[in-house]
Amino acid sequence: MIEAVVEKWLQLVHGEVDDAGSFLDDLLADDVVFYSPVVFSAQEGKAITKLYLGAAGSVFGGKKPVGAGAGNGSKKSGSVVYLKKVLSGKQAMLEFETEMGGKYVNGVDMIQCNDEGKIVEFKVMIQPLQAVN
Repeated sequence: MIEAVVEKWLQLVHGEVDDAGSFLDDLLADDVVFYSPVVFSAQEGKAITKLYLGAAGSVFGGKKPVGAGAGNGSKKSGSVVYLKKVLSGKQAMLEFETEMGGKYVNGVDMIQCNDEGKIVEFKVMIQPLQAVN
């Protein structure tokens, strides 16, 4: 089941959808919990999760990446490249890289879905600390 959720998520990240808001409405469960690398507490609910994911989208951009990176910071600013996908049951871990302000950023999106194929938990972890700042 998680495979279909991840494919939808990648469509959104790569800018292949016309209406990101409606797309997220269909992808997220009403009671989704979002864990951000920039706040200390979990953010609960679809509305706040959409805000955080929208903000991340504006920072990272919706450009479709070309190829996979080598971890050397050679990404064009704003393009996100997913390097690895680990999928099991209702859970996924997606390693990504991008560049922000001339700095190489590496991170992981951890996604969990429910029986209906809606995201119920989304956690983002990134490094280095300068990327958060």
